[in-house]
Amino acid sequence: MKYMNLRSALALTVLLSARPLQAQSGGLEVTYGNWWRGDRATVASAQLYKPIAGPLSWGFGVVRIIDEEGVFARSSTGAEVTLALGRSGSGLHFMGSGALVRLHEESNLDAIWSVGAGYEVSPLSFVTLGVDARYRLEDRNLSGFWRRQTDDRSGLALQVGLTLGGGTRRSAVPTRSGGGAPVRTAPTPPSGEDIFNSARNSGASDDNAGLARSIVETALDAMGTPYQWGGTNSNGFDCSGLIKYAYEQNGIIIPRVSRDQARAGRAVEARVAALMPGDILGFSIEGDRVTHVGLYVGNGQFIHSATAGVKISNLVGSDGESNWWTRRWIASRRILN
Repeated sequence: MKYMNLRSALALTVLLSARPLQAQSGGLEVTYGNWWRGDRATVASAQLYKPIAGPLSWGFGVVRIIDEEGVFARSSTGAEVTLALGRSGSGLHFMGSGALVRLHEESNLDAIWSVGAGYEVSPLSFVTLGVDARYRLEDRNLSGFWRRQTDDRSGLALQVGLTLGGGTRRSAVPTRSGGGAPVRTAPTPPSGEDIFNSARNSGASDDNAGLARSIVETALDAMGTPYQWGGTNSNGFDCSGLIKYAYEQNGIIIPRVSRDQARAGRAVEARVAALMPGDILGFSIEGDRVTHVGLYVGNGQFIHSATAGVKISNLVGSDGESNWWTRRWIASRRILN
């Protein structure tokens, strides 16, 4: 019966993990909780997570189990490896792990296998709080996962966790397949002459109009560059990294992160007619604060680095993507006065 429960848990995890998942976040995770395996045990672990590719990441660390059976508590400590799917710092994710532990009171080694799901929230960009539920199987004396022994034990484990450095990658705006803005054919960006004329028509001097054109063209040259969390160069950009790069390549230093960029320069009314090429646009993907930024290029378009990489999006039009961005556009800042 326990074997069938484990098979069902595995099947459910695989089925659920077929949902579209966001890019991974890394960080140091510390968890603590209880494991009911006939009796109750306390489980604590510390793991360092690293992204692999797409929705996959892996963690390696230490797990400690204190068993509450009999007159004396027994404990075991060992190494644990985890493969996670969808650890983005926000929302649902899935994991499977294997651990090799040594009983402190004995010389034998036990293997512990688990599958489960968790939920995370990021109150700060570098802190994630989470809770997970796992079905854990203790394989006593390394008898083999496929060959259960009478003293093998299994049960549900509930753990709470804190991750440092694993906050939500707010700059990685998902596509429709990830639950965010729908995908559409990228619009054609304006020419250098159009950018210059648009800036001049917005009241910029010839010098500032030329600078706006150069900044926008620097960003446009990065079209197709992959998204990379923390990226600020041609190997990969996050949303604020792209804008910082475009400005700094033209001799202007601006803040690094999106929330600070959304306070730089002076405020401009958040409507297309008030914009000038080179303005920074702030979007609220989650909550009521700026969590994503783009660079206005003119003609109702902006360039930004999202999950699919550096691309052009529209603020005008009646298509789904344009409406999606327009509803989330909450701030505009002008650096070139």
